[in-house]
Amino acid sequence: MSRALVLGGGGPVGIGWEAGLVVGLRDAGVSLADADLIVGTSAGSVVGAQLAGGVDLASAIELLTASTGEVDAEANQAAVEGLQKLTTIVAEAVASGGSSDEVRAKLGRLALDSPTVSEADFLGLFAVMAAGEWPDRFACTAVDAATGAFRLWERGDGVDLAHAVASSCSVPTIYPPVTINGARYMDGGMRDMLNADVAAGHDVVVAVSCTLLSLPEGFGDPTLEAMLAGTQAQIDSLRDGGSKVETVVPGDEFLEVSGWGLNLMDFTRAEAAYQAGVRQAALEAPRLSALWTP
Repeated sequence: MSRALVLGGGGPVGIGWEAGLVVGLRDAGVSLADADLIVGTSAGSVVGAQLAGGVDLASAIELLTASTGEVDAEANQAAVEGLQKLTTIVAEAVASGGSSDEVRAKLGRLALDSPTVSEADFLGLFAVMAAGEWPDRFACTAVDAATGAFRLWERGDGVDLAHAVASSCSVPTIYPPVTINGARYMDGGMRDMLNADVAAGHDVVVAVSCTLLSLPEGFGDPTLEAMLAGTQAQIDSLRDGGSKVETVVPGDEFLEVSGWGLNLMDFTRAEAAYQAGVRQAALEAPRLSALWTP
């Protein structure tokens, strides 16, 4: 039985929540680290690389939360507001019509033209990964900012881990696209927040999304519904291909911590998100164990 773990995007708050889920599930007897494939998008690429590399995520989150005292409050608020603006821009781009490639290319031009911190400073955030080898079984997603083409980074591509993960985390207008082999790449979430279709061919897939995969009852928004439909189509395609798929979406506690997704870039909420993930893991463990345990 082949197993794949898909970890979606969600900023530093999503990193905290996903790490808490992984640790909580491990403590409940569900070891997601045993996956044959671990694929991450944005926040999921950070968690996935560490998980595949054998890093204790409980220790990793301690490092992340310890650094929040050093986070520049003004820069942190700018990142929060930047994500909220980007969400509006993405929704408008989708609503305007055009193919997925055209929408991504439009977002890529925005990413390339927006003033941000320098690429060197951004890569410095991933320095801890620079000396590490590419973990077995790990892959992460990115998008070519010039063409909108989707890119899956894998061990055999000859790209160092820090650059690959940084490119997957390069949120347009907040961080700069990352240069790899002469091209510049932005956040894989600009294609899809999960990119679950990468797990095609595996018998079992657990997909962790930092955002809801369907709108709450009574809340109608055609643009959001269209965006979510793409993610759901990928999940449906996995099932149609014979994969058994379970999804994990935010519980009430994480939705409150993340401000229903509006505060996912707020580094100061990472610790609370981690604890929410640990507690939610206890609720998720029974159904995931039935699927995940060989």
